Amino acid sequence: MPSITVLNINTFLNSNQILFLDKVLYVHNINIVVMQIAQKMKNTSERAIFVGGDECMVLKMILIAFLVIAFLWQRWISYLTWKQRSKPLPEAVSTIYTPSRYAKFLSYKKEYAKLSGWVRLGTLAISIFYILSPFFTWFDGANPYLSAFLTYMVMELIEEGIDIPVVYYETFQIDEKYGLNKQTKSSWIKDHVLDFVFETFVMLVVGGLLIYLCTHLSTWTNGFSISYRQSFLFCLIILAIYLFLMIAMSFLSLLVMRKKYTFTEMEEGPLRSQIEAYASEAKKKVRHIKIYDESKKSNDKNAFLLKFLWIREFGIADNFIQENSEDELLAVLLHEIGHLKHKKNIWNYLHYAFLVLLFFFFVWLIPHAQTIVDLNTWINQSFGLSHTNYVLSFMVFSYGFAPISFVLGIYHNFVSCKEEKEADKNAVNHGYGQALIDTFTQLSSDELIDVNPHPIVERLYYDHPGMYQRISYIQAWENAHAS
Repeated sequence: MPSITVLNINTFLNSNQILFLDKVLYVHNINIVVMQIAQKMKNTSERAIFVGGDECMVLKMILIAFLVIAFLWQRWISYLTWKQRSKPLPEAVSTIYTPSRYAKFLSYKKEYAKLSGWVRLGTLAISIFYILSPFFTWFDGANPYLSAFLTYMVMELIEEGIDIPVVYYETFQIDEKYGLNKQTKSSWIKDHVLDFVFETFVMLVVGGLLIYLCTHLSTWTNGFSISYRQSFLFCLIILAIYLFLMIAMSFLSLLVMRKKYTFTEMEEGPLRSQIEAYASEAKKKVRHIKIYDESKKSNDKNAFLLKFLWIREFGIADNFIQENSEDELLAVLLHEIGHLKHKKNIWNYLHYAFLVLLFFFFVWLIPHAQTIVDLNTWINQSFGLSHTNYVLSFMVFSYGFAPISFVLGIYHNFVSCKEEKEADKNAVNHGYGQALIDTFTQLSSDELIDVNPHPIVERLYYDHPGMYQRISYIQAWENAHAS
């Protein structure tokens, strides 16, 4: 799937979002719409908080149970994390932090954990409110685009109402307190607005297309009465549209990144020549080596490889060049070049095989889509809706897919960690193993990174090996080369 890929040596956790999508409508008289919503809110406020009878509560109880289990799961993960942090650091990473610096690391993480705990609790409460209250009936209407758009925008505004003060506090209180923030408030506002506009645009465009597909699929397929051959061709068309959208959204993501940071080409000189010499070992050519102004935002020091269609370029934080040695920079870039030199293996082919199976699952599903329609009818009945609200439907189906997504995420992390290890070895093979360790050591201390995560947490959530694992196997390779 074409996309922008940033291979980031500092990114240890992989976050996934489920986007609830819609498309923009032109409303000629917004006052009428607002009055209709207000009237529905008034009418539904007179009902009991539970919409529907006992038989309609089954789905709601399932959703709430899922939310509570997910909340308790995160609490358990947090418990494992802090249990691990109470132990002495292993020898391989024991010198990364001085005692005072490690105490600061623990204090920093505790402040974040406390805030995150309250945010998760608040998010759980709001999600339960959406499920138990007549919230979705307030936007019930025959126009699927308008009802989904209004539902999404209200939910997004509520989310932003929580997210903005939380992120602001994290940036200008916690990070500022521990010397990790260099971003100005005006720059922070600019970045937040860019992210909000981009994400909303993606949701409106892609969501609108999804709703259009869902509302017309039955007509296009003559009530889902099509052959598997016709379904195959139909899925090919949908796949082509999907790939086009992914390319377009990736391009927009690249533009947003360019707006957030200023990128300048690295000047000609011995360092650039050395980087280009190492990069020439890979078949995929790196066309640009650019420096960006990370020092204006944070202490994060990074060097990454950006891949988008035919574009291959290195991005190097200005503070990395200013505060680290050339050997340390070359070690990190050799790691990135290791990704370019990666050859497909059984794990990659298994991933491709799964995508092929997923495609044929949809080929099978379209002639049997009446089952999905029946499930959607159950959703509407459970929430007292006369018409489908696609934000709600996407949300419910995403809950059902979440366990599968979680398992796939574990597999993705497993493969990603193997590829990171392979890329690290490229730096070691060029004689930069110790420089890579020195880089990890400095970055971990400067950025207060958890250098010894719990093995279960690392296996489930880390798409890069933890620092203890990375330094241990690099040291083993170095010792093997020395002997």
